Amino acid sequence: MITRVGSITLDVPDLAASTAFFVDKVGLDVTDDDGSTAFLRAADRHHDLMLQQSATDETALRHLNLEVEGDLAEHVATAVAAGAIDIGPISHAGVAEAHVLEIPFGYAVKLYRGMETVPAPAAVALERPFRFSHFNIAVPEVAPMMEFFTAAFGLLPSDWIGSREDPFLAWLHCPVFNAPHHGVAVLKGDPRLHHIAFDYGTLPGLVGRVDNYVDDEHYLVWGLGRHGTGGSVFAYTEDASDLLVELDTGMISIGDDPRWTHPRVWSLEDQRAVDEWGSAIPERWLAKRTAFVRPSDQAVIQ
Repeated sequence: MITRVGSITLDVPDLAASTAFFVDKVGLDVTDDDGSTAFLRAADRHHDLMLQQSATDETALRHLNLEVEGDLAEHVATAVAAGAIDIGPISHAGVAEAHVLEIPFGYAVKLYRGMETVPAPAAVALERPFRFSHFNIAVPEVAPMMEFFTAAFGLLPSDWIGSREDPFLAWLHCPVFNAPHHGVAVLKGDPRLHHIAFDYGTLPGLVGRVDNYVDDEHYLVWGLGRHGTGGSVFAYTEDASDLLVELDTGMISIGDDPRWTHPRVWSLEDQRAVDEWGSAIPERWLAKRTAFVRPSDQAVIQ
């Protein structure tokens, strides 16, 4: 069973600058940094984000990281039977074992188990996030990708915008009680990483982070608003390499949260799906893209 969408791994052109953004603006803490790889955490898990020094001058998604419970080899076999390509095991700090797969359109998924528990970061003046929230990737056809995530990893649909057959945007959650409304979002478009997100415990904490982010050179890409799908208050920021990073709070839990009872199709015309407070999706938000590395040949997909 996939129990958590735990993190992502990014190749970044300036490891120090990217690390500083996630520490100073997002509120993560450094668990380990050897100059080529940095592990950052929100709470007492070894990492909620893994940054690697890139050999190029651009940021690229390396791995989408899913946590499993049980036998890792069985999860790999299930994913391969659903159409994933077996790339092989990988070893790094913080987890007992991990295995990389290539999924449709060339994205890399890393399945891992046994995340190490470490001391929680010391409190700071601004609220820290308490977990990695989700990633959003784009594909030309959303419905087949949703079906793949269900067949390969057991993730379940949460909501769609548009239709089940041809969604503009759709979300999936882990098959555990009180799972976050989504750990995976799939957007219709050219293949790319669109954004990543971190969850905060309180709205004042989120607002404090937004105030800390905004200055004469940095403004929100979108927000504040409240997504109808997922229920969270959101603010979209950009890191040092132009990566779109969402800060959010109040996401629906799928279990005993009365705000969600079953997967729902939201109309493209229903403004509340994207923002219950009334804003439309900005063109700047839609245009965001981060490249990704295809593991079978290490090609960077722009």
